[in-house]
Amino acid sequence: MDRELIDGVTRTTAAAVLPVAALGWVIAGWPGAAGVLAGALVSLASFRWIARGARRAGMLFAGGRPGALWLLGLGTRHVTLFSAIGLCLWSEVAHPLGLLAGLSLLPPVLILFGLRTAARAA
Repeated sequence: MDRELIDGVTRTTAAAVLPVAALGWVIAGWPGAAGVLAGALVSLASFRWIARGARRAGMLFAGGRPGALWLLGLGTRHVTLFSAIGLCLWSEVAHPLGLLAGLSLLPPVLILFGLRTAARAA
């Protein structure tokens, strides 16, 4: 995955978190804002983990030699990130709707960057 794309998506999502977290604060107080922040952090961590795994998989298919346990590391992504979400909900630090709002920030940003890339290629 292109480094410029990864950094651009990360910066744009991070910039979008602040107003949404402020709205979460207004609607649900501290748990709402914490939920938005936690959801955005989990989605960005997942995105960056996938990007790193894709680069390593590309090395494997290009005939290179990836790290010894890259596939296992990529597979544990789900367990780690779902555990983080579960911990936020179980401890009641994050409001469930705030968490959902934070998790929902990344997909529109990815679509926007994909459309921008397709427009440049056309």
